[in-house]
Amino acid sequence: MTISAITPLADLDARVAALTQLDRTLLVEAGAGSGKTAILAGRILMLLARNVPPKAIAAITFTELAASQLLERVTQFVDEVLGGEIRADLRPALPSGLSATQRAHLESARAHLDEITASTIHGFCQSLIKPYPVEASLDPGSGMLDPANAMFMLAEILDTWLRERLSGAEREDDMIATLVLLKPNESLDLFKTLVAFMVSHRSARIVSHQVV
Repeated sequence: MTISAITPLADLDARVAALTQLDRTLLVEAGAGSGKTAILAGRILMLLARNVPPKAIAAITFTELAASQLLERVTQFVDEVLGGEIRADLRPALPSGLSATQRAHLESARAHLDEITASTIHGFCQSLIKPYPVEASLDPGSGMLDPANAMFMLAEILDTWLRERLSGAEREDDMIATLVLLKPNESLDLFKTLVAFMVSHRSARIVSHQVV
C-alpha cells in the first residue's frame, strides 16, 4: 500500500469532517483551487465504502462539465484506493487504508459508478419530472441544452423573429421596423441587450404607470 505524504493545512479539521461526517448535512465554503472537487469526490468514495448504493447518491453541480469531471475523479479515487494508494486528499479519512469491509463495498460499487447522479440542478429536476410529462406539461422529447447551444438557438430565434417582423408590406406605425430602418446596427444591439435582460430576469414584467 502506498500512502502519500500530507502537508498540514489550516482547514484540515474541516476537510476531515467533510470526508467522515457522513450522517450530517454540511455547508462547505471554499475558494477556487482549494480542492472542493477532491473533497466532494472523497466524500462520495466514503459513502460507497459505507455500502451506500451508487444509485442512491446525487451530486449537484453548476455545469455539466463539472459533473463529468466529478464522476471521473470519483472513478479515479476508487481505482487508486482499491489499488492500495491513499492520496493526501483521502489520508485523513483512511489513515490505515481500507478495512476488509470497506474494500468489499468499494469493489461491489466499482461496476456501478455510472449510476451516480451527477448533474446540474436543471438536469436533476428534469430527470425527476421527465417520467411524468403529462402531469408536468412537458414535451416528452425535450432535453437540456448547454449554455453555448442555448445562446446559439436564442440568436437564431431572434434572427427569425426580426426577419418575419420586417418582411412584407411596410408599416409606418411599426416602431421596430422604423428603428431598424433608421439605425440598423444600434437597433440590433438594443434588441440583443433586451433579450439578454429578459433571459436573466424571467420574472420581469412591464409596469404600467398612470399619468395624472
